[in-house]
Parts: sequence; structure tokens; C-alpha cells
Amino acid sequence: MSMKRIFIIIAGVIVLIGLLVGIYFLFFSKGAATLTVGDPFGNTGAGTATGSGLPNTDGTLSNAGTELAPRLIKVTDGPVARGTVAMDIQLPIPGADPTASTSSTTPQTTPDVEAHFIDRASGNVYAYIAHARTLTRISNKTLPGIQEASWLSDGSRAYARFLSSSAGSEHIDTYSLDAHGGGGYLLEQNLSQAVVVGSSTFFSLLSGTTGSVGIVAKADGSNARTLFSSLLSSIVVHPTNGNFFATNKPSAFIDGYAFQIDRATGAFGRVLGPYSGLSILPNSSGTAVLYSYVDAGVVHLRVLDVNSHTTTALPLATLADKCTWSTDNLSAYCGVPTALPSNLPDSWYQGAALFTDRIWKIDLTQRVATLVVDPTQVGNVSIDAVALTTDPAEDILMFTDKHTGALYAYDL
Repeated sequence: MSMKRIFIIIAGVIVLIGLLVGIYFLFFSKGAATLTVGDPFGNTGAGTATGSGLPNTDGTLSNAGTELAPRLIKVTDGPVARGTVAMDIQLPIPGADPTASTSSTTPQTTPDVEAHFIDRASGNVYAYIAHARTLTRISNKTLPGIQEASWLSDGSRAYARFLSSSAGSEHIDTYSLDAHGGGGYLLEQNLSQAVVVGSSTFFSLLSGTTGSVGIVAKADGSNARTLFSSLLSSIVVHPTNGNFFATNKPSAFIDGYAFQIDRATGAFGRVLGPYSGLSILPNSSGTAVLYSYVDAGVVHLRVLDVNSHTTTALPLATLADKCTWSTDNLSAYCGVPTALPSNLPDSWYQGAALFTDRIWKIDLTQRVATLVVDPTQVGNVSIDAVALTTDPAEDILMFTDKHTGALYAYDL
């Protein structure tokens, strides 16, 4: 056998081994489909110092936050856990008799928005009332270093996630935290996800080298059942009030796929892909999916109608991670960068790239985008907006700066 033929055979074997390793890491290896480094929660730049301006007692701080513009408030200076819940509440009208009424059943009150969030350093829970601009510590449970939280829709409980260490190794803990300091409990260690759906459903994902298992339960942990068991290990699941959705973790260097997970049977059905850097955000009912991907280095944002399987291109370019759906599921609020660097989305997940965003509202039917606020112009502040959320009436938009972890509120 000639040396040339031997070299050809060796080269072919090397290529085949490379392909097999690539397939293994794409579909079976935990965390293989992402190039995210460092913090597994994806936070960058934000330290753990207690946010200044937060009340350190159970008292209420008036005129809370910093007014950067007439409708833009920087609620905290320090980092908060990613994930805030905002609820409609009714407050007595200032100066009015709270027991008086204009009718036999309606007290004199005015609508406001109460947002619950967790201080990252201390783990304390705070309630911020937007129009009244008051800030109150409502729980002093000490859970330092909380990175993210998923809330019940009424703000009564959060599933808080943080890094912990024991016996010289790090792991991820998930704690069921009562917002008002009542009973709490630890969940299974190293859950890949712990997500609340509405007011009554809790989803958890456990991933390993052999695949993933998704569990659905009531919010109190009862009636738990296995929704699916899959050989796919490196996935992100998006629960909705309808069917669930999942993607492999986004990277420009691999093909991304999105699957619809039947809520009754746990069966996977492909709905999108292959797209490089695919990231998705389904609406609350699971009838439509906002998604972003990268083609030839250019970021695209589109929306998929799940029932008709039609997709619609949208007029702005951003990552789906930087959006939230409107209450009626007809629009989306998005942080849209003024400039998009190269190597997206990997450089953004890794923290190597930071954006300066404007906030836009996109009508997904008419394909019309309306500028909500440009923080740089009105408040002279650069914000890389993540974890966007609104109250049900869409009165207040809350978001976090990915770089500093600070919490902001904008009066819509």
C-alpha cells in the first residue's frame, strides 16, 4: 500500500472522528451547544455589592429610586436577581378617607403597579410601588448571591437560583422563597431550569450527559409528573399555558432547532430550524413564537404562527432574549441595540459584547415599530436591557441592565 493511500485513509478516519464528536456534543453532551463561559446564569459585569438606596429595615422608603427622566426611574443602583414580577394593585387616593366610597361597594382607590424583586447580594425581597415611588423590604431571608428568580404571577413566591459550594465543588441551588418571609425549601440540586407558569404551575429541568428530564408540578410541588425524558441534554425549555417549547442552546457555530412539546404526552415536534444562533420566546398561550437567528453575520427577528406554520419578518433586529410579549399577545416590547457587533449571539452571552439599547414596541400584525424610550437620549444612561416585563395593564415596563444588574422602571 502506497504512503499516499495510507495518508488518505488516516485523514478520512480523522474527519470521521471529528464528525462523530461534533454530533455527540450537539445532541448529547451537557452544555455543549453553548459557548457561554464564566457565570452559568449569563450575568456579566455586575458585582454582588448591596444596591445603595435599598432600605435595610422593614420600613418604607419614599421617593425611591433615581429619576433619570420624567418617566424613567432607576429603581436600584446595585444588582438585582434577574426576574421581576409586576402586579396591578389598588391604593387609597392620597388625602381621601379609605373607608369612604362613591358607591356602596367601591372604596376610593387609585390603580398602581407593585413590582417584587430580589436584591442579588442579600437575597432580601423588595416591593416597589411605581407611581407612589415607595420601596419596602418585605422579606429578610438571607440567600446571598441569588442570580435569577421566577415568580408566581401574584408575586407571593419566587423560585430563586444561586451558586453554592460544598466539599470543594460548586453546584446550583434552587430555593422556593416566600416573598413575605414565610416557609421556604430547597429543591433538587443542579436543576438546569426552574420556571413558574402563571399562578399555579411549576416546571423544572434536570440535564445530564445522557439527556434531560422535564417535570411539571403544582406551584407548591404537589402532583409532580414527568412531562418528557429526552436524549437531548443541552436544551432550554420555554413553558407556556399551552404546549411547551424547547431549543438547543444558541450559538452561531451550530444549527439551532426549536421544538414544540405536547403538554399532555411530552412528544417533541420540530417547528423551527436549522438556524444559526436560534433563540425563541413563545407567547403566554403558546400560539406564536418570537425568534431570532443569525444569517451571514446579520441578526434577524421574526414571529412564527404555530398553527398556520407561517413566519413574518419584523422591522427591527435584536435577540429574542431581549423581548417580552404584550398582555394581548399582539405586540412585543424589545430592547433593540443601536449597533450590533460581530460574533453574535455568542459574544453577547459570553459578556464580550454589551449593547446600548432603545426600547421599542413592535406590532406583530402590522409590522410597525414604535419607539418607547431611548435611555441614552432622555436619561444619559446606556442600558443593555434584559428581563423585560410589564404589569397586566401595561402601565409600567420593568427591565434590568445586563451589565450592572440595576433595575429600571418606565411609565408607559
